[in-house]
Amino acid sequence: MPAQQKARVRQLIAALRKAHPDAKLALNFSSPLELLVALILAAQARDDLVNSVTGELFHRYRTAADWARLDENDVRRVNFYRNKTKAIRAAAALLAGKFGGNVPGNLDDLLTLPGVGRKTANIVLGNAFGRVAIGVDTHVLRLAQRLGLSKNTNPDKVEADLTPLVPAKDAVAFCHLLAFHGRRFCTARNPSCATCPANKLCPKIGVPA
Repeated sequence: MPAQQKARVRQLIAALRKAHPDAKLALNFSSPLELLVALILAAQARDDLVNSVTGELFHRYRTAADWARLDENDVRRVNFYRNKTKAIRAAAALLAGKFGGNVPGNLDDLLTLPGVGRKTANIVLGNAFGRVAIGVDTHVLRLAQRLGLSKNTNPDKVEADLTPLVPAKDAVAFCHLLAFHGRRFCTARNPSCATCPANKLCPKIGVPA
């Protein structure tokens, strides 16, 4: 079964690459620090809204010390902005005080930062540092279950299920592909199974009747 699953995952990746050649991380950033801030702001918020907010902020806040003094009014348009402001300030202060103002490039250190869990840490590692990492967001979680790649609902356990199945060289791209596919075809309530490019490779587990 593991060998068959790995083969199916390779087929899925090929089909999704063909369907979504533009798949990439939806958040704009030009440094690990900018990505970290964007990810904290993006929790339960639309990526396009976060991009519209950070587009201006990234010109004003450039260092960890800058972000440690973030004015909450500058992120007021993002939901839960007060809590997110506190998390960004605390994470940035720790970066400035302990890591020389730099975002660490390893999982253990990233997880010590306020507002950073495994999903955020893995997305930073994969997209800002080019490491092999699988960040399980809502799309990856949902599609991993529908595609029969995991039976778990806990993101950390889904990550553990996917890691041995997805080729290391495709790990980061796989997450982008699932995110794009989740928005365009495999939506939560009304997935477009009839026109889905991965239809023949999908067991459609939990798909609404």
